[in-house]
Amino acid sequence: MTAGSGAAGGRSGSAVPEPDRAGPSDVAPGATERLGIVAYTNVAPLHHGLRPGRHDGRELRFVHGVPSELNRALLAGEIDLTLISSVEFLKHADRLRALPDFSVATLGPVRSVALFHRRPWAELDGATVAVTTDSSTSVELLRVLFEADGLDVRLVPVAPDLDAMLAEHDGALLIGDAALREGVARRPVHGATPFMTDLGDAWYRATRLPFTFAVWASRDDAPPSPRLVAELRAARERGLGHLADVSEGAAERVGVAPRTMLAYLASFRYHLEPPDRDGLLAFAARVLPDLRPEALRYWDL
Repeated sequence: MTAGSGAAGGRSGSAVPEPDRAGPSDVAPGATERLGIVAYTNVAPLHHGLRPGRHDGRELRFVHGVPSELNRALLAGEIDLTLISSVEFLKHADRLRALPDFSVATLGPVRSVALFHRRPWAELDGATVAVTTDSSTSVELLRVLFEADGLDVRLVPVAPDLDAMLAEHDGALLIGDAALREGVARRPVHGATPFMTDLGDAWYRATRLPFTFAVWASRDDAPPSPRLVAELRAARERGLGHLADVSEGAAERVGVAPRTMLAYLASFRYHLEPPDRDGLLAFAARVLPDLRPEALRYWDL
């Protein structure tokens, strides 16, 4: 997934207690559903026009955060549904179910998951690379790509700041809006413009498959209501139907040209189609080779 949310401001406070649920089909009157909103612009079309608040006797609450924060909150029961990093969905397949038709995936360049490095990729054997603490999927993807090329690289988790990362390390993994800005700017860092490797493009070149960065998921004992799923589908339809409008507002927040933002958002695959599931399974085979494909579960909603 790949900071400032495209459709809804900053982060909220702590989540409310776990709501009582009427059963698997819908929430009880007066209940609260807590939706995790990833703080990156590339997810903006997925919740375009969706607003928190009370609707027909039920409350929808937004909880904002970077992927690592929302992954933890979902597993802890502090939120009910969120875009979860694909590697966390795989690792916790026994506890989670995904919506069957939502993803954040790309076929080729992603533009917002990138390694910036001081020497060519093939010369990074023995290097140390600073990796963002915001996303586990991007770090695992980088590890998979290094291993596929036989490169022994030490990954060091640090806060995402390109100048600080490259001051002490040979490479820096950035994700989200910061990666998009740096990829557009291609500015010198410490006297030299770093090389840039787009991890979505590198995965495609290696597999000829899409890479699925995230899926909407909930815990398997707490299904989302059909009403919320219907609202999310309607929001996605609005977002993709008005992508130029979404892009214009997002471009101003991120600090790139509207045409750049439009091309960026238009490159994503948001429907978890069969090729996206194939890419997810190919990733699973590399990071969790003992995971059976049938272990991945999806809601019938």
